Amino acid sequence: MANLKVLPSSSSDTTEISKRAEYAGNALMVTLGCSKNLVDSEVMLGSLRSKGFELVTDPNQADLIVVNTCAFLESAVQESIDRILEMAEYKKTARCKQLVVAGCMVERYKQDLQKTLPEVDQYIDTNELLFVGSKDEDGEGSILEKSKRPYFLYDEGMPRMLSTSPHLAYVKIAEGCDRPCAFCIIPKIRGQFRSRPIESIVQEINTLKNSGTKEFNLVAQDLTAYGNDREKNNNGKQLVKLLQSIELLQKEDEIFWTRLLYAYPIGVTTELLDLISSSKVITPYIDLPLQHVSSNVLKLMRRPLGGKKTVELINKISSYNIAFRTTFLVGFPGETEEDIDMLEEVVSQGHFSHVGVFTYSQEKEALSYTFENQVPEEIKIQRKERIMLAQKEVVESKLKGLIGKEESVLVDGVMDDKVIARAIWQAPETDSVVIIESASNSEFSAGQFLKVKYKSHSDYDLIA
Repeated sequence: MANLKVLPSSSSDTTEISKRAEYAGNALMVTLGCSKNLVDSEVMLGSLRSKGFELVTDPNQADLIVVNTCAFLESAVQESIDRILEMAEYKKTARCKQLVVAGCMVERYKQDLQKTLPEVDQYIDTNELLFVGSKDEDGEGSILEKSKRPYFLYDEGMPRMLSTSPHLAYVKIAEGCDRPCAFCIIPKIRGQFRSRPIESIVQEINTLKNSGTKEFNLVAQDLTAYGNDREKNNNGKQLVKLLQSIELLQKEDEIFWTRLLYAYPIGVTTELLDLISSSKVITPYIDLPLQHVSSNVLKLMRRPLGGKKTVELINKISSYNIAFRTTFLVGFPGETEEDIDMLEEVVSQGHFSHVGVFTYSQEKEALSYTFENQVPEEIKIQRKERIMLAQKEVVESKLKGLIGKEESVLVDGVMDDKVIARAIWQAPETDSVVIIESASNSEFSAGQFLKVKYKSHSDYDLIA
């Protein structure tokens, strides 16, 4: 989807929550990593805009360049460093006077970065987003950061500019994580779990909806923990209340989608599944990274459910009319061929609409870094290929079953002169797409809902 060209939006309005100041120069934002990081970049874009910066996409025209980094894996760290050094060249060859590095890499390596990357003029960690473009630490956001709460959490009143097409937005409902997964360093980078009030989220969605946004993707490090910091024995109840409040925003005959991304096994209740399978506003879709199905591996990973309860949860979700996306981590220390056989069997049963498979990466700050029985890299890759092949066969069967059927889709844009859209069971960026065949692209606009008929498929994508 990297080459997707957005068609003219059905709404001419652009979503911007900010107040303009006098011109302060041109600013460019480079965003790496996940959609949660993208939201942080959009908050920084809004903050820059409110301080008088004009936003540009050509680094040759930028006076200020911000690189919002990812540091979840060492490979992401290396990519971040490469982009920082690439942008640093514009201080020599173009008009850039200030290079700012923000995000997870600053949190992970804040003690070493100044020595490692002297090209950088300013570092901003994940709790200092509103300081971007400020000349000192007394700028915008200081009262919020130092007085109200120890960790940053954006809300509907902060400046934000969408960097996606106006018909699509990610809404971060919580930040941080309290889970003890042995392979993950997110709690150390993003801090303790904290969630936004329901009223704040609903107000933001309503503002975006009134400006023409048609799809809201709710994101967090741990979506189903929403409200755990606000209510004891929550067990998903606050998330259900949030979704019910979003449903109330729907006006007569209005269509918009609200999608759940990055859920966690704890908190996926019958009440939640009943809601998202029957709602006209909440899409019948859940992104729930399971990581594995083997009791042996899940125990080593410090995951909350063992193999038996994980399979029970899979079967429960599969009994609903819900698109089920998950991710698995293979090659974890101590994983055996028997464990992979078990995972392959469950995937082959066809429970999942979409599957992502990742190989385990050694991260020094993670608990699993010192675990014995590390799996060789070549074995990790072989196991990944096995699981991906099993899922590919499942997907091919599912797509063949859709040929000849009609379904509503949401138009995203054009790629290689083809109109790209998504069905309700396809999330942006991560999932497959629907390619619409048409004599002319001019009849379509981003954010438009269409009814199409599926005629064939190509790999993971449908042709309509």
